[in-house]
Amino acid sequence: MFYSASNAKLKVNDEEILASNASLSLSTSLNPNYLITQRNTSDQVASNGVGGTLSFSYYLTGTDYFKSFITGQGEREKITTVIAGNFGGLNFDSGYLTSYSVNFGPNSPAAASATVSFFDDLQGEFTPVEELAPDIAEVLNFKNASVAGEMASGFDNVENFVGGAYNYTAEVKPVYLINETKPSAVSFGPKNVNLNFEIDSPSGYLPFSGVSAKVSVDLKNSAGNVVENFTCDGALQQRNLGSAANDYIKQTISIVEAGTTASKITNAAGGRPTVIGNMHAYT
Repeated sequence: MFYSASNAKLKVNDEEILASNASLSLSTSLNPNYLITQRNTSDQVASNGVGGTLSFSYYLTGTDYFKSFITGQGEREKITTVIAGNFGGLNFDSGYLTSYSVNFGPNSPAAASATVSFFDDLQGEFTPVEELAPDIAEVLNFKNASVAGEMASGFDNVENFVGGAYNYTAEVKPVYLINETKPSAVSFGPKNVNLNFEIDSPSGYLPFSGVSAKVSVDLKNSAGNVVENFTCDGALQQRNLGSAANDYIKQTISIVEAGTTASKITNAAGGRPTVIGNMHAYT
């Protein structure tokens, strides 16, 4: 029997997500097992436990719950926010946000994408549902957004901000003990935030040492109240200039922030992550 997307609920930490698309993948780490006299083998042995990813995209309607995981994971020693996910009844309880992005486009709805990596078998069974999704009061639109930027003297003004993308990535590795297939701990590696954006002032100026830069995008509701913010405070590292037939000249700039701090990554409405589960983290 075939099911439609409306038959599968997506939940993260018991929060129902109205995703525009979602995918769940699971894999194991197998290596061929050779004897010293063999060049071919049919034997495979596991080198690590089972793990997978849950990826999904959704529209922003207010303070984004997933943004809280940027500073809620790996910031404090031995305490972190573990993510439990459930897709159509298939569930896991050992997940961590490893990528997150929001695309900015003129007069377009605010859409985000997230990837959660987990280090466990999937539990449960697929159970289709037959019920309507909850109503959405409002999808945020970038026609109501405002942009502020600070750059070193001699650099572009970001008042004429065309569009861009906010991206976050984090390295998370499982730490296994003897006889474990589900890790009792994880190791957090580097975290990075970058903001790519397009402006309408072509230039080729970029010193070899880069330059400090900060861009902040406020998302507002239809009443004009700021409900979410995305800020990248780092160094201008790259710029691209190009065009094509029947198109205008595009100037794209990339700001990189090597790390995250709670003072920079803050929900406009003061959202706080909830610490759940019993997994520890080594930072």
